[in-house]
Amino acid sequence: MPLFTVTMRAGRATAEKDAISAAIHEASVSSGYPEDDFFQRFISLEEADLRISPRYPDLRKPRSGQVVMIEALLSSGTADARKRLLLSAMVSRLQAAGTDPDDVMVFFGEVDRSSSSFGGGRLAPPVDV
Repeated sequence: MPLFTVTMRAGRATAEKDAISAAIHEASVSSGYPEDDFFQRFISLEEADLRISPRYPDLRKPRSGQVVMIEALLSSGTADARKRLLLSAMVSRLQAAGTDPDDVMVFFGEVDRSSSSFGGGRLAPPVDV
């Protein structure tokens, strides 16, 4: 059930967003999530509204203006190994799509499925993670 929120600077072309979206979805599927488990949202902010340290924590070169900040909301109890797999897959697929790995920031959050609904007024069913 990952919900991916991608925050970036405004001005990116639709084709770039499509490539980022595809890379994230491919990474999700390669990490064991179903093909039809596809939930993403993109937030584009003006330069003054997105302020990011250029080298934190110890990057070899400064981040560019093409930074993508990805928040991945996962079911609570998701194993760290699966998060590492998802992270690695996202970085490699985003790199193949033209995003420098130093420009990829990923933050994992967890939510109990009983605190979410995918629609129809029904709580999300439990899942083994």
